[in-house]
Amino acid sequence: MFWKNNSLNLVQLSFYFLPVSLLIGSLVVNVNILIFIILTYFFLVKNKISVKFNLANKLLLSFFFLVILSSLLNIKVIGVENLIKSILLIKFFFIYIFIETLITNKKLNLEIFFKICLILVLFVSLDVILQFFSGKNILGFEPHDGRIAGIFGSEAIAGAFIQKLFIFSLIGVFLIKYLRSSKIKYNEILFFLIATLGAFVASNRMSFLILMSIIVFIFLFYKNFRKELLVFFIFIIPVFLYLYNSNDSLNIRYDDFKSKVSRSIDALNKDTQKNKFYSANHGRIYYAVFESFKNDMLLGGGLKSFRYKCPDLKNDIRVTCSTHPHNYHLEVLHDTGIIGFILLSIFVFIILFTKFKSFKYGKLNYIDKIIFSLIMLNFLIEVFPIKSTGSLFSTWTGTILWISIAMVNYDKKVNGKK
Repeated sequence: MFWKNNSLNLVQLSFYFLPVSLLIGSLVVNVNILIFIILTYFFLVKNKISVKFNLANKLLLSFFFLVILSSLLNIKVIGVENLIKSILLIKFFFIYIFIETLITNKKLNLEIFFKICLILVLFVSLDVILQFFSGKNILGFEPHDGRIAGIFGSEAIAGAFIQKLFIFSLIGVFLIKYLRSSKIKYNEILFFLIATLGAFVASNRMSFLILMSIIVFIFLFYKNFRKELLVFFIFIIPVFLYLYNSNDSLNIRYDDFKSKVSRSIDALNKDTQKNKFYSANHGRIYYAVFESFKNDMLLGGGLKSFRYKCPDLKNDIRVTCSTHPHNYHLEVLHDTGIIGFILLSIFVFIILFTKFKSFKYGKLNYIDKIIFSLIMLNFLIEVFPIKSTGSLFSTWTGTILWISIAMVNYDKKVNGKK
């Protein structure tokens, strides 16, 4: 009787807890994902709700099967443990397919999800700001190896967390304003200030750069936020300059980042000095990924194979090895080969075509068009090829990515209300 009356509530609670679990750690994330998958499966079966296996979903499932096949073929290199992990990656398929099904069947209130993201982004931002200025965060954690990580302790991913949930959080702010018909927009200005300052002091350079690029894009193309962002820029730019010039740690980290970017741009602009490309650490990693990929071009080297195969290139002075390729596209290409890359690329293109068509010809009201376009912007940022990333197949990064991709189904049901 309890399950019959509360099954949907339990599914929703598990879904809403997903971004919260990202704060706690990979173990909690995996447990929550398992609970969400099990609860959703039984809920769908009980209510006779079918999962649509359209072309896009079939391609996605084929991709994850290919990850397993490639890992099996390369088991002597990557080991049994990674083969098992490749099988468990099917959880990401279920995350995507189940969230898609729940949204399209009006079973999730996404307003709640966006507002939870807003609370979490503000919390993490204020936590790292507190740690930066006082030396300790809300739990008494001090910076780890000089890095401002806040509640994440020894993992310097606070900036990435803020950036990846930023647009969802902005939608939360947007909904609060319009649902209350509020003419006061200080809440948006305050949100921009807190989130960007948190990302800046956390010093995840690429995440901060992406975040600021998002804000500039929104300023240029979303008139709803233009006045608030103009005030935001007037306040935040002097703050950034002051902190950059007065704090040695920030100065060193961002100077180092500027130097790497400058070397990469310089290398791209000067064909006669190609070796400059390899002076940038990520350039050396990308070169190593491509060279290693040449050995298994069709099906790839299997899950997390780069860390095992890169040392074979140690005699090449242009190579720098790492635990993963630091780019989603190169990681897919290396681990699943050309076939896997094509499968996933077609999946993404189908989603883009379908959603843009839905946006253009669908009957969305003004507020929903803003929200949907922001969700699509978030999706495009996640799959943008020219940026450094975490590992696509890691629990933390992968969970955020597949939630972000699944959320593009927002246009099929707005707000999760009948």
